[in-house]
Amino acid sequence: MPLTKTYAKILESQGFKSEALDIYKKLLKKYPNDKELKEAIRRLQTRKKFKGVNILKLKEFDNINQKNRYNFEKWLSEL
Repeated sequence: MPLTKTYAKILESQGFKSEALDIYKKLLKKYPNDKELKEAIRRLQTRKKFKGVNILKLKEFDNINQKNRYNFEKWLSEL
């Protein structure tokens, strides 16, 4: 398994969050001042566990438009 940010990003994007987090932590030991690594670790450690879709929340975005698209995408990223 390669220990690179690129590989960790690929794993994260494919849903392998814990594997990506492990790589980010190992890389941070080698590069302790890397802000991107610190942010990735913070993001993955604070991400909520997915427990299903909140239908009421999803209905708020029924009529998606440019104005609330950002809020919708932010909400999805926190699942």
